[in-house]
Amino acid sequence: MELNEGKNFVLIEYPGIIRNVEKALETLGGLTNISSSYASGRALELKYRPDNLYHNGLQAERKNLTDVVSGKLHLAIKIRRRKSSVTIQQATCLGMVSSIYSFKNMSDFQYLPLRRHNDFFEDLVPKLVPNDLASALSWWDRFEEEPNSIPNFLPPYLFSRYNTPSTKMLCTEMDRNMDLTKSSGHGKNLRVERKALTVTVLAKDPFPEAPTEEAVNDVNIRCKNEEPHRLLYALFHERPMWTRAAITLKTGLEENLLKILLAKFAFYISSGPWGRLWCRFGYDPRIEPESLQYQTVMVTFRQHQSIPERQRLKVSGNDRGAAPVLTNKEAPYIDFAYKSGQLPAVRQMWYCICDINLPEAQKILKQEFILTAKKYDDVHGWLPPDAISEIRKAIKNDVSKVSSMIENESMEASTIEDSYTRSPVNSEDDWDQ
Repeated sequence: MELNEGKNFVLIEYPGIIRNVEKALETLGGLTNISSSYASGRALELKYRPDNLYHNGLQAERKNLTDVVSGKLHLAIKIRRRKSSVTIQQATCLGMVSSIYSFKNMSDFQYLPLRRHNDFFEDLVPKLVPNDLASALSWWDRFEEEPNSIPNFLPPYLFSRYNTPSTKMLCTEMDRNMDLTKSSGHGKNLRVERKALTVTVLAKDPFPEAPTEEAVNDVNIRCKNEEPHRLLYALFHERPMWTRAAITLKTGLEENLLKILLAKFAFYISSGPWGRLWCRFGYDPRIEPESLQYQTVMVTFRQHQSIPERQRLKVSGNDRGAAPVLTNKEAPYIDFAYKSGQLPAVRQMWYCICDINLPEAQKILKQEFILTAKKYDDVHGWLPPDAISEIRKAIKNDVSKVSSMIENESMEASTIEDSYTRSPVNSEDDWDQ
């Protein structure tokens, strides 16, 4: 085999059997159109009937092969056979293929301007489109003289917008929702349909008794590992209501995985006394006086420089029960419970009353207080109107004390450092010889 170096070739995978090379080139627009399309980067178009103005062409996909990363080379090879002996052949390598044009897209339906007459078809293009300038100028005059001379030909307003076939073009909304895990949409450039399977309710809405069958099937398909399912099942049977930060701390699961799993085990309450909580299916805190311990308290700390700005809530702790592979170790962590003497990790937090380690919150958790809660209110829940405000005030007072202590310690440390810095340096006369 001979090798000619320094030449690059363009390969066109023609979708058909070529018996006449010149006619095949005409269907591609000719050599001039092929060269200009290659130089400008335009898509190469194939028309089997190039003279038909109503013909919808096929668009080719171009693939560059200049960067060889898979170890595969495309070569242009010329093979010659000896006429006297067919078994004797000569192969010459003309060069490497730098680009490939392939027609893998779907060909649209063709509406040809034809009219049938017994045994033959009449081409209507000359009657529909002027052939020269003279016929174009007298086009409407001819129509007035012979109203029936121009046949009726009504092609579609536009051709298909998609170049790839899709089985969901004519499906119903119900059929489209049956398969939520596929990544193919209604064509090549459409995004996959998104549907939230998580149940979100307001304080006065009916609370769901169980997850939907669609949500359970979707969660089971997207998470095959049984360990995360077991962790969330045990968590919501230990306690029916949790904040998102508490769920992450107790399970150690990554947030992307929690978004999938929570639709199976709990619903989200967006407002009311238990706003911002995930509640176990079948549990209604509005009919359970003991649920007052789960009522939420929102606290903001805007004036404290020691507390960083708000960030996405990620939690960490020593009591995580998940396997190490499921833990998001690189995320910034916070603690979902408030502990006396410690500054919060962010400037806005949502706490459950049972997660606040202060006397004002702990007295509410006593059995005597729970027995006195007999009336439910849509705004205050099972608590008196001023209970939440007193707990919030106690948290802010405790944070102020801790902040003052930190500031005093930092001022004392800076004073001691300045005293060492400003002390005079002893001269050589103060040292023994």
